[in-house]
Amino acid sequence: MRSPKRWIFGLCLLAIAQTDMSPQQTRPLEQVPALSATPYSLGERLVYVVKWDPPWYLFFLPSMEAGEIDLQLAGETEYKGQKAWKIIFRAHSSGMLVKMSGVKIDDEYIVITEPETFCSLNISQRIREGKRKRTIDVEYLRAAGQLHIREMDESVDPPRLKRDEVKNNIPSCVQDPFSAIYFLRLSDLRLKHEQTFVIGHDDRIKEIRTHVEKQETVETPMGKSAAWNIRTAALMGGLFKEGGQFRIWLSADQRKTPLQFEAKASLGKVIGKLKSAQN
Repeated sequence: MRSPKRWIFGLCLLAIAQTDMSPQQTRPLEQVPALSATPYSLGERLVYVVKWDPPWYLFFLPSMEAGEIDLQLAGETEYKGQKAWKIIFRAHSSGMLVKMSGVKIDDEYIVITEPETFCSLNISQRIREGKRKRTIDVEYLRAAGQLHIREMDESVDPPRLKRDEVKNNIPSCVQDPFSAIYFLRLSDLRLKHEQTFVIGHDDRIKEIRTHVEKQETVETPMGKSAAWNIRTAALMGGLFKEGGQFRIWLSADQRKTPLQFEAKASLGKVIGKLKSAQN
């Protein structure tokens, strides 16, 4: 069975921006809303419970708990002499799916991003997926149009360097999936609204489009709320490595809180629902 982490990470493969961007464009700073107008504050923490629905041909299996994800806008920091924001994402597997797959997930991502543009500056990943143990660091060298990716295999002793590469022809502003979660909440959402922008994960960069399909009521452990149902798709290739679709529901109020997500791919469906929110 494929690792549940690949499904959980789908939450962050969204792509919503204020204006359209092609791979060689950046979003003008003057179009970014003032920070005082943002629908969230530093210290916000969102926790989701995740379950897995098997595909139809595994009809004898029930829906089951897959894990929990924790997303925090942790606070302000400094990066190479400039003000930045720190985002922390954690994914933990749990429940029956862990017993079936035999793979325990305990991943952490620390993202450094620009507060004004949400352009990614640095992403540090601590991957723990069964026997797979990796540390991956991605640094965006925006002035040079490059990114530097370095990966260490920590499942061996001593740890072994697997990759140390510089990629060229990188757009001057790429948003990681986690920064995109906050950036999307700045948008003026409305029915049939579409947006396109550039998003990166590791050294892979894709152009993503979102479409607001409808407003509906969703139910989470926190209660019922009106929400925008948003469909997300890559313009070239599948959104996921194996293909598939991704949806996210943002509350239809000023905060535009991510209430629920749904990822469909080749092996069933994963649904995440907000169970707690702070700030």
